[in-house]
Amino acid sequence: MQSQIVCHRCRRVLAYPSGAPSVCCAMCRAITAVPPPAPVEMAQLICGGCRTLLMYTRNADTVRCSCCSTVNLVRPVNNIAHVNCGRCRTTLMYPHGAPSVKCAICDYITNTGINTMSPAPCPRPTSNESAYNASSASPTPQPQNVTVVVENPMTVDEKGKLVSNVVVGITPGKN
Repeated sequence: MQSQIVCHRCRRVLAYPSGAPSVCCAMCRAITAVPPPAPVEMAQLICGGCRTLLMYTRNADTVRCSCCSTVNLVRPVNNIAHVNCGRCRTTLMYPHGAPSVKCAICDYITNTGINTMSPAPCPRPTSNESAYNASSASPTPQPQNVTVVVENPMTVDEKGKLVSNVVVGITPGKN
C-alpha cells in the first residue's frame, strides 16, 4: 500500500510505501520525514448474537463476530451510553436517551437517570438463589469474567493467502 507526501523543498507530491520513515525526492534530492501514523481509535460493542464484547475500529459500519459470525450494525459511538445493572452490576449498553434498560443476564430493569421513574425488577426464577441476599434486593457482589474479542483486518501471508487476525482474551471481574 502506498501513501503520499509533499516534498518539503520543491513541493512535488511523492509516493512512498506505507511505513517508510522518510522519502527522498527524485527531482531535488531533498529528504522529507514522514510523520508517524495516527493512532487507530477503537470502540466496543456487544454482539447481538452471542453477547461477546467486540472491539473494532471506530469508523466501521458493521462488525462481524468471530465467535458466532453475526454481522453487527455499528451505531454512532456518541449515541451509545452505559450503566451498571441495578441488581447484578453487569455493564449494560443502551441507546442514549432511553429511560431504562433491561439486563439480559438477570432481567432487572435499571433506570438510566433520564427520567425519575424508579427501576422495576423483573425477576426470573433461578436455581441458584444463593447469589442474592434473601433479606434485601441488593446483590451479593459476584466477580464476572469479561470476554474480549479483537478482530483486526485480514492480512496476506507470503503465499498470497488471506490470514485472519483475531485475538480473544478473558479479563477477571472485580468485586
